[in-house]
Formats: sequence, C-alpha cells, structure tokens
Amino acid sequence: MKLSYLSLAIASLLSGQVLSGQVLAAEVQELAVTEVKATKTKQNTVTSEKLDNRQVNDIKGALSELAGVSVSNGVRYSQKTYLRGMEEHSANVTIDGARQDGQMFHHAGNQMVDPSMLKAVSVELGASSVLSGYGANVGAISYVTKDPKDLLALDQKFGFKVATAADTATEFQQVSASGYGRLTDQLSLLGMMSWNESGDIETPDRKPIVNKHSELKSGLVKAVYDVDDNQQLAVSLQRFEDAGHRALSGEKPGATSVEEALGFNGYERDTYTVNYRNDSANPLLDLAVDAYYNQKKMVRGEQTGDFEIRDNAGKWQKQGIEFIPERDYSYKTLGLNIRNTMDINDIPWTVGIETFKSEQAIDAATGLITRNDGTKTTVVRAVNNGPEARLIGGYIQGEFNLGALQIIPGVRFDSYKLGGAYDNSFSQLSPKLNLFWQASETLGLKAGYGRIFKGPGLPETLMISSDMTASPDAKAETGNNLEFGVSYDFAPLVNLDSANIYANIYQYNIDNYYHPTKNNSLVRGISDLTKKGIEAGMTVQHQDLKAYVNYSYNTGEKAFDDYTTDDYYSGTHLVKLGLDYQLTDEMTLGWDSIFASSASLDDRSVANGAVITEPVEKAGYGVSNIWASYDVEQLNGLSLKLAVDNLFDKAYQDHNSFGMYWGNAGYNDNEVGRNFKFAVSYQY
Repeated sequence: MKLSYLSLAIASLLSGQVLSGQVLAAEVQELAVTEVKATKTKQNTVTSEKLDNRQVNDIKGALSELAGVSVSNGVRYSQKTYLRGMEEHSANVTIDGARQDGQMFHHAGNQMVDPSMLKAVSVELGASSVLSGYGANVGAISYVTKDPKDLLALDQKFGFKVATAADTATEFQQVSASGYGRLTDQLSLLGMMSWNESGDIETPDRKPIVNKHSELKSGLVKAVYDVDDNQQLAVSLQRFEDAGHRALSGEKPGATSVEEALGFNGYERDTYTVNYRNDSANPLLDLAVDAYYNQKKMVRGEQTGDFEIRDNAGKWQKQGIEFIPERDYSYKTLGLNIRNTMDINDIPWTVGIETFKSEQAIDAATGLITRNDGTKTTVVRAVNNGPEARLIGGYIQGEFNLGALQIIPGVRFDSYKLGGAYDNSFSQLSPKLNLFWQASETLGLKAGYGRIFKGPGLPETLMISSDMTASPDAKAETGNNLEFGVSYDFAPLVNLDSANIYANIYQYNIDNYYHPTKNNSLVRGISDLTKKGIEAGMTVQHQDLKAYVNYSYNTGEKAFDDYTTDDYYSGTHLVKLGLDYQLTDEMTLGWDSIFASSASLDDRSVANGAVITEPVEKAGYGVSNIWASYDVEQLNGLSLKLAVDNLFDKAYQDHNSFGMYWGNAGYNDNEVGRNFKFAVSYQY
C-alpha cells in the first residue's frame, strides 16, 4: 500500500464519528517553529540561531527570555521548569512529539535536552487548546531537533559542521560534529554527536562548588524521506547521557571541598521517533502521525556504607554495614499520536487520537546488610511490577470565521488508567474555547477557556518498591483556566518595520493539585490551587535592530482541609528584556537582562493542632548578559562567538530554586558568577 493511500485511510478513520463508544483522542500538538501573530497564540519560540549565538548549553538558557517561564537552579542536572509558577509536571513536554513526563528523583530535573541538537524550542501557555495535548494544564513545552535540510544549502549534496566551546566559570568544554547529506532527491540523512564536561563552579561571594561535575554525551541520527511534494517521513534515534562522580541531589547546596570519593550517578534518555506528515492539496487531508518510544533512566553506582535505622526518638542509629548494588531506575513510554485537519465548507475541522503507555521499573542485583552482631540479610532492590499508566483519548476542534471574529471551539475526552502496582481509572470530557477578534487592522482581542484534566502522574521513580499498593482515594486534577488578552500593532504610528505590544491576564483553579515527589500513595499533599496572573510584552524590529521586553507576575494560594497558604512559586514581578543588532553582514551583537522584584509570602501550616504563619522573604536581583557572533568573511563557514553571562558578577538566586523557593537563601547555591564563554565552529 502506498503511503498516500495509507494517509487517506487514517484520515477517513479520524473523520468518522465514535468508534466502539470511544471518543476520538487528542494528539500532542505539532510544534510551530515560525513566528505567529500575538492575536492568534500564546506560543513563544526560540530558534537554533538564537541558541547558538548566546552559546546556550542548558534549558535555563534556552527558555530564559520567555514571559511566564522560569528555570530553577544553576546546575544542568538539577534544573526544573516552571510555567506560570507551576512545575513542568503540569505541562505537556515533548521532543519531536515524544512525551517526556515522569519524575526520576525529586532533587533533580526531568528534561534531558542538549540544546546543540535543537532546531527550536516553543512554549505555549494556557489550557484553552485541545492541540496542546494530554495533561497540558498550564501549557506545553515542545522541542524539535534539527534535520538535514536545516543544515544543507539549497543545491548542496553533502556537508559537515565541527565546533568547540569553553567557558571560565564552570570549566565547561565541548566538542561536537555533524555530517549531513542528500543520498537521493528524496532521501537525506543527518548524524550529530556532542561531548562536553563541566567542573568546578564559580559563584559570587563563595568558594567554588566542587561536587557537581558532569560529563554529557549526546547523539542524533535522523533520516528524512520526501515521498512527494506533500508527504514526508522522518525517522530519528536520540541518545542523551549526563553522568559523573558527583552529588546525587543536584539542587541541594554544593560542597566546596570533598574529602572522600563521590559516588557515580547519571541520567540517560533514549528516544526513537517516526514522524509522518501529509500536507495534501486535498481539503480533507492534512495529516500528522507521531509514533515514539522514550526511555529515561537514572543510574547509580554501587555503594557500601553505614546501615542506619531510626530509634524511638527519631534519631538515626548505626546498626551495621550495607552493600547496595548498581541500580537502573527507568521510566518508559510508548506512544502514538494521529491528527488530521479537514476543510469542510470552508470550516477547518481537526480530529485526532493520542494514546500512550508508561511504566516504571528498577533493575538491580541483590543487596546485603551485615549487622553489628554479624548476621546477614539480603535486600531485593529490583522492582519488576512497578506502576503503569495508560491513556486513550481524543479531540475534535472547529474553526469558524465570522468576519473579524474567529471562534475555535474544541472538546477532548481522556480515559486514563493506572495499572501494575496500582488499579485506578479516571476519565473526563473537557471543553475548550478560543475567541479572536480583529477589532481593527492594528488591534486584536482574545479570550480563552479550558477545562483541565490530568490523572495522577506516576510517582517519583526512585521511591517505587515491590510492595506498593493502590489507593482508592486517588483523584485526578480537574479545574478551569480562563484567559483574556489584547495585542496592538503600533508600527504604523512610529514608522518601524515591526512593533507589537500585548497583555494577557489569566486564572487557574485546579482541584486535587498534586506533586509526584515521594507520593507512592498518590494522595499525599493534595491541595486546591488558585493562580492569577498577568503577562505583557513588546517586540520591536527596525532594519538591523530587534528588541523585546517581557513582564510576568502571578499570585497563588493552596487550600488544604484546615488552612490556606500562599503558593511558594508566586509573588515575584519578573521583567526580561534584550536586543540584538546586526552591526555588519558578518557581526551581530546582543544583550539581555532579567530583573526580579523581592517577594514576600505567608507560609501557613498546622502544628500541634494550631495554624501557624511564617514569613517567606525572597531578595530581588538583576542580572545581565552580552554576546557577539562573527562570521569570518575571509573563510566562508567559520564562525566565532563570544558571550559574557552575569556580566556584573551578581550574587543572586532564582526565586524557584531549592532553598530560595521557601525563603532560605542559606540552603541554596548562588547562580553561576561572571562567565566568559567562547565558541568556534566551521560549517561546510
């Protein structure tokens, strides 16, 4: 069967009504990598060119300029992303369409991404679109890797790129190489490899951190086959491995001296994707299919140390020696997303299905405890019947244009089941709505509503065990997201090439808000969360100058049975601004800054039957970066880059970082100090 006939068969299936009583399920959104008007979207995109020029080597740098987005902690393997003050578990995170959910360890990050492999990264804020995918309570983060055509010139058959980079504040060193080419008019290939390592970390006003070294190895192989002018099939294999003899808890304060050998730990990701696109001239066929297998792992070396138990007073007492073998903690996801858009009587209708299965396991040999009295006890560390999660769901969305008014209603149905160690089921029909009104040629207004649904995520993989049991009281997150926005094109007033200003206000009400950290029962620490906030910004472009300024602020409260407290991840006014200037055809200069206000919150809790209130104070800060990119005119393909991060060597802490998020600056590291960064690349 030719692929074109297969496309029509899938599209016909999706254009039907209900099959065996199941509503069509929703697909993870296809990533948009081009600029989109502010009146139509809440999506922000950062391109590979910007990532390269700023010498970004972690997700903190990749997402730094976007409004409503924050990345905590300064060390790569501890970084966590927050959208509108909610951790990434409340978002749908994908790489080339492959889901990246699942928490490995509560003191480490979950997004294993090498920015050097990326074509673009996009963030969509809000829950008002069925295209954002399952579990996108606060939005979606989408990473897209490069493909051969991104690197090949128009008539080029083969090419390669080599690069090296270094910095001064983290002892960072990197080398990378890629090769790409067209084997035929239809088939092109890409292979990329990157290696880097980092050492001691310089932070202002403190001694260097010496126990958070890292070595990263990553690779990407991608084949792209253009079936015809409308159809494309891409197959990719990705490998990410970040490890070292270092502190396991990457977000906790680092050591300034190490007296004994550090244990080995690391994080790995293997992702296999098949992406098919058919942008047919047939109005009933605009098809996207993503099939993937994703495995994330945390690996730990063997250990021998004290065996301790708590006494009646709660103090740890040494009872012997314990040998712990090597362990691999894994989170595997197998998924399929299918989406088709049909134009019927000039009304686009999009339908899709999304399904995945995730499972957790621990692969380990048997451990041994030798007690003080000489008795020995074996300990089984492996877990083969760990928690599982399955989703089947779907959506349908229409797009109605009534003059200057655009109405985009949608609805998705999700059926989510927990298995393995658990036995729970959750389902919900979730309506969504977006309204866009082009009030004039320059003024746009929008409103959005989204019903929220997400079943309990699988718990922290480090904490799973063979004796876990289901909790009948586990609940899904449900709630509502409401948004209003305005955008204005003022370029005609100021005679600029492009000039836009926008503002969004939003509110979330999420019942049964949970976090998977240590939460094997899926009922620990549940609260009802309310978030209100605003985002605003301006972008300007004229001739060789581009500039932006973004502002965001939110307030939040968590309601428990006996009290209500401020949400830790709120209360900060955040301003981000920057510009880049094309000085000559060969040289581009850039600058960006982040300014955070101080924040004062009330932390309430219950002690001895009484509600107590403690203040949470966070200091404000401002940090600036500069960069320059120069393409050597005398040698086509040679590029030199220089950047200085934290230009004024500011001692500061991101407000969502460990320790600082509850106001304890002493239980945290300062961010990286003044950092000179250098990079050289040659592309043929």
